[in-house]
Amino acid sequence: MKLPNQPFYLPLGNCQDARGLLGVLEYKHLPFQVQRIFWIRNVPANTTRGGHAHRTSEQVLICIKGIVEVELEDIAGKKQQFRLSHDNHRGLYLPPLYWGYYKFKNQAVALCLASDCFDESDYIRDYHEFKKMQDAGPSGTL
Repeated sequence: MKLPNQPFYLPLGNCQDARGLLGVLEYKHLPFQVQRIFWIRNVPANTTRGGHAHRTSEQVLICIKGIVEVELEDIAGKKQQFRLSHDNHRGLYLPPLYWGYYKFKNQAVALCLASDCFDESDYIRDYHEFKKMQDAGPSGTL
């Protein structure tokens, strides 16, 4: 699957009956092979997480409970906003080289599927370093 190097909503399947709702995302519909799965919960109301970018790691973020508001910025400075909630049946594909902020509302719980195992060197945690990548072009390397 050839992907644009930009975020996009990824539709999730669901089946609902009297017993509840079953959400579905099959690995064959993911834009990468999953190497790590983590979740975020118990975030204090209206707390913002993130404040970093990844050099190569790709992720899919899924809101399982509540609302997660996402603000992303690419290395060219273009900003985009997305809203995930437990009832909109979609995840958000997060490509590398996007600086992200994630605001958790209504006791949100988020599940994240990542293309790589944790590697601190993949993180860009300094916003000024991230902004310098604008001068480096699309690859993001200086």
